[in-house]
Amino acid sequence: MMRKKGRIRRGAAAALCIAALIFAMTGCGKAGKNTLPVTEDAALLEPFVGSWQCEAEPLERDDIYTGYLHLEVQDDSSYSMYDNEAGNPGIEGTLEIQTENKMVIHILKTVDTDLPGGWEKMSMNQELTYRFTGKGNLEMCFQDGDTATTLVFVRS
Repeated sequence: MMRKKGRIRRGAAAALCIAALIFAMTGCGKAGKNTLPVTEDAALLEPFVGSWQCEAEPLERDDIYTGYLHLEVQDDSSYSMYDNEAGNPGIEGTLEIQTENKMVIHILKTVDTDLPGGWEKMSMNQELTYRFTGKGNLEMCFQDGDTATTLVFVRS
C-alpha cells in the first residue's frame, strides 16, 4: 500500500512540474500579450499613430451614423476602435499595413461585437484599403462584394 501512495505522489508531482513548465513556456499566461501580426515598417505605420474621430457618415452612405466611433492607434501597431458617445467598448487588435493603400485589420477581441455600420460582415483578419486625404483625414474602406463602406477619420 505504501508503494502505491508513493507512485501516486510522484506521478502528481511530475504532472505539476510539466504543467508549470508549459505555463512558463507560454508566457506565464500574460493577459494582453499581442500575438497578432503587426506592421514591421515604422514608416508605414507612423501616419496612423494617434487619436482619430470618425465623421458622421461613411462616404457612400447617409443612412448610417458613424460619428460615435473613436480610433486610437499606438506605435506598436495596436489599435482600439470604440463608441466614445455611449462609452461602449468596441474592437481592438493590430493593424498590419501592407502597402501604401492596403492593410489588414486584425481583431484581437470583440467586446461588444458591434462593428461599425457597413462593416458588419468583417472577418477577424480583414483586408481594407485606405488613403490619407489632402486634409490629412484617414479613409478606411471595407469592401463587401460590390458594396463599399468608407469610414472617414479626422485626427483629434
